[in-house]
Amino acid sequence: MKPKMMVHGSYARTISNPAEVERLLAMGWLLAAPKPKTRMAKAMRELRAQRRAAGWMVFTLWASAEDAAAVKAALLPGETVVEMIVRLIRKQSLL
Repeated sequence: MKPKMMVHGSYARTISNPAEVERLLAMGWLLAAPKPKTRMAKAMRELRAQRRAAGWMVFTLWASAEDAAAVKAALLPGETVVEMIVRLIRKQSLL
């Protein structure tokens, strides 16, 4: 069961146990939904879901200052990092 956010007065808890959810509802607690962190949160979630469904992958990359400078130097004007990586892979005949 998906955890439920329960609210009573100024106190909120996230409850995973269905029996506990029912008990708190009977005591007057309310179910609540957390507020989105940004105005665009819903659109961002939908876009991520669409991209996942289309087979997109997320990559997080940390680079040293020297490596980051080398990446910036290899970028062509208007080229994204992903486009540069694909271009260099094709140049090496790896793709």
